[in-house]
Amino acid sequence: MMGKVLITGGAGFIGSHLADELISHGYSVRALDNLCEQVHGPGKNRPVYLHPEVELIVGDVRDKDAVKLALENIDIVYHFAAMVGVGQSMYALKDYTDVNNNGTAILLEALIENPVKKLIVASSMSIYGEGLYKGPNGRMVEGFERNFEQLKAHDWELRNKKGSVLSPIATPESKNPVLASVYALSKYSQEEMCMIIGQAYNIPTTALRFFNVYGTRQALSNPYTGVLAIFASRLLNNST
Repeated sequence: MMGKVLITGGAGFIGSHLADELISHGYSVRALDNLCEQVHGPGKNRPVYLHPEVELIVGDVRDKDAVKLALENIDIVYHFAAMVGVGQSMYALKDYTDVNNNGTAILLEALIENPVKKLIVASSMSIYGEGLYKGPNGRMVEGFERNFEQLKAHDWELRNKKGSVLSPIATPESKNPVLASVYALSKYSQEEMCMIIGQAYNIPTTALRFFNVYGTRQALSNPYTGVLAIFASRLLNNST
């Protein structure tokens, strides 16, 4: 056996695929997941796709006792539990900050008492804002949000003040954060908390800034996640 891994949010889309991969490499996997209705539907039933070897603890990352139980005899933690949705975060502020930030703080306090060999936290592309662009003169410029009138006109290009189209360029990890939503703020805070505590308590920590992830097991009924799957579904149904 390679070791015992805890995945918070391990019954979800990305977490369950990670569990499959870890088990295929000889790891023992435990998942802590509250089976949120927005993602999993009513009933809190174990997802049929979840690998049978995954030990599932149905519990909330904000519950200290559930977190403590989930961390027993764990070597590595993947912290994927989070509320996900840029638009929803702009009116459900309490939920997003409570789950993403308070939940992370509770997990980290438990890890201070019981350190693990490695902590991996799921961060987000949202902290980059609109990314970087190149102007007609070849100079790099910071991306910015398109205004409502432009979007209403189905003009998707990013333009400078003169109306010239800006070209997107690769955005390096070193780019300064541009936090345009409560979700982005919560994910950046989550990432920073993990990195700070990891360094302070000698827990090797890595933050993965996921971009648009899509595939099987996505919660297609959840309007706040999976934009690529939503686009594909609308195309297949001839809907624009």
